[in-house]
Amino acid sequence: MFRRWWFLRLLRPAEPGTRPPGRRESKQAREFVLREWQVLRDRLAEIAAERVTAAGDLLRVAELQLPPEETAARRNYLWALEAYDAAGRLLDEAEDLPDLTAAVVLAEQAVERLAAAHTAHAGGRPRPFAVRCFYNPLHGPAVRTAAKPAAAGRKARRRPTVGAREAAAERRPACAACRNAILAGQGLDVLPALLPAGARRRGDGPVLVPYYAVPQQWSPWSATACGAYDERTPALVLRGGHRRPHP
Repeated sequence: MFRRWWFLRLLRPAEPGTRPPGRRESKQAREFVLREWQVLRDRLAEIAAERVTAAGDLLRVAELQLPPEETAARRNYLWALEAYDAAGRLLDEAEDLPDLTAAVVLAEQAVERLAAAHTAHAGGRPRPFAVRCFYNPLHGPAVRTAAKPAAAGRKARRRPTVGAREAAAERRPACAACRNAILAGQGLDVLPALLPAGARRRGDGPVLVPYYAVPQQWSPWSATACGAYDERTPALVLRGGHRRPHP
């Protein structure tokens, strides 16, 4: 859904030798960006509400009563309940796109943990939890890459030199689309965020940046893929630690 982020080129520095935009042009560009941001926010709010509602319905239908000795099942089930509560709180308090994305992430992880609790309760072994795409946690799961095993009876060959794009593709967990874009040297469908006023230079207007470019003191989401990489996220949200400071 963030392919529409093409309008951010309006805020990029001008090419050398070109006339800088006037005050009126800059104001119009910023207003246009904010209008587009609002459109994206409204669309994502609808998606987040649907995911949180669906998670709540499933939790009610698949409610579990677990004895204390089923530690693994209880741990996953209680985490799922906390994640659902935290997702609902984020949905109510969201200020920016990463907040809504975190609500989606927690709602979907609640469903994942609920399934793990049921599997453990039935005596099975839960599947590994999915790893989210760092560049946009709303994407599909990150793809795993592995070196091909050497053929039987042959000596392992020296590992080929890894190019810059290959190294960049391995730097962060990425879905198939983002990984392919990195390898092809193309732009990514990155989740954007409004840079908080306190993190901008004085006099700057609203600025949209990749969500992970927001300084961590202003966002709990920039280093954790909107909470996907930190199991403490539900507890963080429920105690109010997700709220960013306001100048």
